[in-house]
Amino acid sequence: MITLALNYEVLPNRLVTIKLPEGVPEGRHDLVVVLDEKESEKNPAKSHAEELMQFAGTVTAFKEIDGVTYQREIRSEWN
Repeated sequence: MITLALNYEVLPNRLVTIKLPEGVPEGRHDLVVVLDEKESEKNPAKSHAEELMQFAGTVTAFKEIDGVTYQREIRSEWN
């Protein structure tokens, strides 16, 4: 097995071309590609949490409703 560690900038067309070393024999091989995502790319909503929290409590129609009680009532209908 040959392991290649490459750092590559993915372009907008998402096309990646890899030239393998001369020691790789011709023929069918299994290739495994692992993308190490950055934390902000794994959960984009997490990076916008502070921006979203500015809206917390701004919907006046829900001020008199306890959110946890409401969720329990809705979930009890599932049974």
